[in-house]
Amino acid sequence: MTILPVLFLYTLIAILPVGFALWASLHRIPLTQPQWTFVGLENYAQVFELDRFWGSMWRGTLFMVGSTLVQLAVGLWMALVINRMERGQRLLSTLVFTSYLIPTIIVTLIALFMLDPFVGVLHQFGASLGLWEGYVLGAATWNLPGIGEVSLALPAVVLIGSWKFSVFITIFALAQLRSIPNRFYEAAKICGATSWEMFRDITLPRLKGAILVAVLLRSVFMFNKYDIIWQLTQGGPGYETTTMPILAYRETFEGSAYGLGNAIAVVMFCFLAVGAVAYFVAFNPSQEVDT
Repeated sequence: MTILPVLFLYTLIAILPVGFALWASLHRIPLTQPQWTFVGLENYAQVFELDRFWGSMWRGTLFMVGSTLVQLAVGLWMALVINRMERGQRLLSTLVFTSYLIPTIIVTLIALFMLDPFVGVLHQFGASLGLWEGYVLGAATWNLPGIGEVSLALPAVVLIGSWKFSVFITIFALAQLRSIPNRFYEAAKICGATSWEMFRDITLPRLKGAILVAVLLRSVFMFNKYDIIWQLTQGGPGYETTTMPILAYRETFEGSAYGLGNAIAVVMFCFLAVGAVAYFVAFNPSQEVDT
C-alpha cells in the first residue's frame, strides 16, 4: 500500500504523457483543425523521409557528445580544485553551485549581451583573435558573431550551455571525493606515492561510478535540450543548430503537424532508450557505484 502514491504519481507524470504521445503519433492532427485521423505508421515513415531528420539527429548527437565531454572535463576540474582547498571551500562551493540555479534565460541573455557587436566583450575579444570581423559603423550585418556563423554556431552553443550545466558533474564528483577517507592518501604518501599515482589508484577508481552515472544523465538531458538552443539561435543560422527537439517543435507548430511532431518525439525516445541500454551493458554504472 505504501507504494501506491508513488505508482500513481509515476503514472500521472510519466506513463500517461508517453502513452498520449505514442497514440497521437499514429494520427494526422493539423493544429488549425484538431481533428484526429488515424494513419497508423504513416507519420513514422514521413519522419524518416524528412530531408532534415538525419541532419538534426547528427547535430543533436554532436551537441550531446560535445556538451557532455566539456561538462565532464570542467566539472571534474572544479570538483578536484574545491576538494583540495583548505580555506574558503564552503564559500567557493556555494558560489559554484549557485550558477546551476541561474535560470537558463538569464544565461542566454548574458551570452547574447556579451556577443553584442556594439558593446559585447566576447565580440571584441573574438575580433581581436581574428575569429570574426569586428563591427564596422554602417555595416549591413546584424548577425551576432559566433552563434550567427555557420562554422561556429554549434560549438558556441555547446560552450555557453556547458558554463551552466558543468556544475551537475561537480556536484556528483565532489560528493564522492568527500567520501574518500584521508587515511588512504596519508598511507600512500608514506609509501612514497606521487600525486598522479594517488589520483590514479585512489581517487579515480572511487570516482568512476559517479562519473558513469553523471555522464549518462547529462547525455540524456543534453540530447533533449531545447530551451537554451532555441533562446540562442532558434535552430539557426539556417539549420546549423537544429537538433531533434527543435525539429519536433518546428514540424509541430510551424508545420502544423501535431501527429508528426509526436512521432519525432517517440523516435527520440527510442533512440535514447537503445543508447541507455547499450551504455548499461557496456559500463554497468550501478555495479561501479556499489563497488
